[in-house]
Amino acid sequence: MLASWIGPHITGQYDLTFVPVALPTALVRALLPAEWGQRDDAFLTAEELAGYGVDLPVLEGKQWVCIEAGKQLNSGVSVPLGRRSFLEAKLEVPFLRHPEKRNNLPFTFKQTMLFSSRLIQFSAAHLTGLRSHHVVCIMTEDSFEAMDFMKVTVNGEAAVPEGQRWTDDLARKVMTGWWVGENTGHAATKFVMSTVAPPHPRPQLTVRLNLPALTQLSADKVKELCFGTPNLEENGWIELDAAGFAMSEQTKMEVVSLASL
Repeated sequence: MLASWIGPHITGQYDLTFVPVALPTALVRALLPAEWGQRDDAFLTAEELAGYGVDLPVLEGKQWVCIEAGKQLNSGVSVPLGRRSFLEAKLEVPFLRHPEKRNNLPFTFKQTMLFSSRLIQFSAAHLTGLRSHHVVCIMTEDSFEAMDFMKVTVNGEAAVPEGQRWTDDLARKVMTGWWVGENTGHAATKFVMSTVAPPHPRPQLTVRLNLPALTQLSADKVKELCFGTPNLEENGWIELDAAGFAMSEQTKMEVVSLASL
């Protein structure tokens, strides 16, 4: 991919809300390509993750996915017209075992990217190899909506048990870890980050996800995979209480071959 050459030249600032949410394991498997999701050992165990300094809350019958939603400021390549500010949201599945690797190095699969910029969406799809959509994004001080896909809102009535809350260190491990996507080929990428402002807890959030749009499955199939899950609507949207962090980071991409890891 061209990303191997262009990646190291991509820098910027990302002001975002990072939100982990737990979904039924069967549904999370459906978010992944078959060669990932159908593996019995797709998700690294708590013991395997501990070897990388990861202390992940374990929820029976569920796996974590992460949402990042915010604004990229002056991001891109340092060439004329190469930098832009735009809104961006993504859904990713962290702490996976790569099917081509024999070690337990954690990978994140960037499942869906959502951009307010058509140019950035095109670049993500055709240069980086990520499943990407151009969507209407609306960002306020207390909410972020990527139209028809997801919405994150501050909600004073949301309740997340203490034992299910992530630390900002765990969030940062996801944001700075190695990742791949739908068509990234034999490349792996990570972001080298430097903190602009300390993470600010957002302990009371509501997340709405359009699961049929994200999984590319019918609402009926989504309901089958999520059987018994509270707050799952007839159309396949789900609403979840969540806790996360407001973060601001300077970013730089690093791209390597999978074989080198």
